[in-house]
Amino acid sequence: MNNRIYFINAFSKEKFKGNPAAIVFMSEKRSEEWLKSLAAELNQPITTFITPKGGNSYQLRWFTPTNEIDLCGHGTLGAAHILWSEGFSSSESAINFYTQTGLLRSELLGQQIILKFDIKESTKTEVTETLKRVIQLPIKDAAWAEDRYILELENQHLVHKAVPNLEAIKELDGPGIIITSIGSDKYDFVSRVFAPKIGINEDYVTGSAHCALASYWGYRLNKKEFMAYQDSKRGGEIKLKIMGEKVELIGDCITLLKGELYN
Repeated sequence: MNNRIYFINAFSKEKFKGNPAAIVFMSEKRSEEWLKSLAAELNQPITTFITPKGGNSYQLRWFTPTNEIDLCGHGTLGAAHILWSEGFSSSESAINFYTQTGLLRSELLGQQIILKFDIKESTKTEVTETLKRVIQLPIKDAAWAEDRYILELENQHLVHKAVPNLEAIKELDGPGIIITSIGSDKYDFVSRVFAPKIGINEDYVTGSAHCALASYWGYRLNKKEFMAYQDSKRGGEIKLKIMGEKVELIGDCITLLKGELYN
């Protein structure tokens, strides 16, 4: 597995949909600058670095093209997918990922992957003039979800057509914002995520954001299980299940490319 590199599409069964990521296996310790430089060179929404710790345990780090981040759902999904699909880890056992935010656990359910993350509790907040500047559309409701704002719009058509003010988003606390609305047909809710402060103007499918959306829509819909859709230009589906203080994110992943990283 040493020096191997993979490109995947997470939260999708189709190529060129969902959220892309590079998955890089580390054979030796590298400097912070080297990790940042490689992530910038690969220029994917996320580059996930995997370091084996023995057995079915691994260390994970995630980098956007400009920043290291504390949590990434689709980068974790991609890592688990490669470990299982390439035969590096037994599909009969869960995978433990050690990260800066603590231990993450991943399990295989048929062809789908289950990620178990901490839920992000959301608290209703005032729709301030500052938040109104972020998006020039009526905001139905707003919440603060531990590290980011959630802005609810009236319907999914407004979510789809929204063009947020990226410079105004940079002035807010947290890495970015989530806009959302109740869904229709098979989706309980839809969303989009914008994080220009960390080098991602719009993210395609965001696992960490759904840790907050599960809490937000759980209160409003009085449900613990959801089918969600992130309405980016690539789009992606996530099944969610609230389990106490945890939320399960369930999704698909496919491999596009694999190769060797030269020293």
